[in-house]
Amino acid sequence: MALIQLKEVSKCYRNNTVLDCVNLTIDDGDILGVIGQSGSGKTTLLNLITGFIEPTEGQAVYFSSAQEERNLNQNLHRIKRFIGFTPQHNSFYPKLTVKENLWHFGRLYGLDRKMLAINIRNLLNFTRLNDHENKLAEELSGGMQKRLDISCSLVHKPKILVLDEPTADLDPILQKEILHLLQEVNKQGVTIVIASHQLDCIENICNKAVIVNKGRVKLEGLLEDLRKPGVKDHFTIRVETDAEKENLIERIRVLPIKKIIDKGKTLVVYPRNIEKTAQEILAIIQEQHLALNDLHFKKMSLGELFERIVKEDED
Repeated sequence: MALIQLKEVSKCYRNNTVLDCVNLTIDDGDILGVIGQSGSGKTTLLNLITGFIEPTEGQAVYFSSAQEERNLNQNLHRIKRFIGFTPQHNSFYPKLTVKENLWHFGRLYGLDRKMLAINIRNLLNFTRLNDHENKLAEELSGGMQKRLDISCSLVHKPKILVLDEPTADLDPILQKEILHLLQEVNKQGVTIVIASHQLDCIENICNKAVIVNKGRVKLEGLLEDLRKPGVKDHFTIRVETDAEKENLIERIRVLPIKKIIDKGKTLVVYPRNIEKTAQEILAIIQEQHLALNDLHFKKMSLGELFERIVKEDED
């Protein structure tokens, strides 16, 4: 079920178009990664999703049930309780304790004291902050501060959690801990939207991704679909001896390929047509009775896909 849809959404500031004609659907249960360079429109997209800003054109719609949809911006006062937001930089109050911060943000959402007390106790246990509840926020480690920030965004039990660079400035171990925490949050029924420059983090946690460049959504969908081998991907072939390999290279060069790289016993082939090229190579190997150790189709990494899109926009 769709939770948020952006329909033909554009955002302009004076004569500058920051986002142009964006269509995007966020479904219940997604972990959506938002990818883009600085100035690409990524932050503006997050602000539209959370309802912080209104589109210049188009419509941002929130679906509170299968039968009901509401304009995100016109009904923000009713919808904000369904959305939590964790910015890149800490939003908690450093001179308040962990528990005081959670009470403060919970009251901002209008939760009654009894319900808020239950939510806070559950959150402290869930995020492993219960042993630190009486510490000042500024006394926490970087990883614990990020847990507190996320907790402040979850205190009202939102349906959607939006995070801007949640693993920035954290070491690899803390990054892994925060990503694991977000996966656990998602298992509790919270749909998650993450913007990050760390594409390996997106690749490890997200089921969907959207790539934004120069104000336009260039690609979006299931991560597995985006990374399926295509005409710009490559695959590797291992053969046993150099003598056999030289003849194989000459035969491959006349196939519909862009290039071939010799890496010792491994050949890296960049085909123009994967299916046809693979069939031809297998036929050559069989015909010449060559020893084939491995034929491996390599999916594009998210980083390679992103770099390709940026480069194509520059050409």
